[in-house]
Amino acid sequence: MKKVFLAMMFASMMAFSANAQLFVGGSVGFDVSADKSTSGTTVTNGDLDVSFDFSPKVGYYLSSTFGVGVITRFGIGFSNDRESDPTKYTSIEWGFGPFMRYTVLSRGDFSLLVEGGTGVYGKALTRTIQSTTVKAPSTFGFDISAMPVLSYSLTSRVNLEASSNLLRFGFGLETTKSGAGDSLSKDTTTSFGFGINGYDFFSSPYRIGVIFKF
Repeated sequence: MKKVFLAMMFASMMAFSANAQLFVGGSVGFDVSADKSTSGTTVTNGDLDVSFDFSPKVGYYLSSTFGVGVITRFGIGFSNDRESDPTKYTSIEWGFGPFMRYTVLSRGDFSLLVEGGTGVYGKALTRTIQSTTVKAPSTFGFDISAMPVLSYSLTSRVNLEASSNLLRFGFGLETTKSGAGDSLSKDTTTSFGFGINGYDFFSSPYRIGVIFKF
């Protein structure tokens, strides 16, 4: 029995090696929002927010429908209230975590996948008032979530993918720190639900990406 069991394990490993397929890729997110108010003939500019992020990933398809891998995230954001004495914010963001993906449905060149995983992320923020720049509260978080991904096969090895944070479902735990020493304060937020609120690992609501299979 032991020999039979070992033979079955070896056969399974060989099948796994034959089906495994390396893939690399990534996605980008870009957002711009600007507020403006009008009172009579007076126009007042409000907040201007600009953010960009890039999320490279690498992994293995263990079968034609199931894959695992790791993903990282790098982001930068700018915010300006654009008033007469404006306050400007600059944020640097990062994230890292493993993920799994499963193809739920395929029709021709189109496929619907569910991608889920866990990750840690952080944000460093600086605030500038006139010519003075100081550190603002920093953020560290943990996220477990899943979201749908729509994939289109450009070739047998290249897929174009689109996803939306608005359809994410998961759990998040986030801590914001401000001050230092005796003045250090922490604010912890726990969230569970559907949508973008509370999940900062992928902050852009809409993302376009490409996957290359080898």
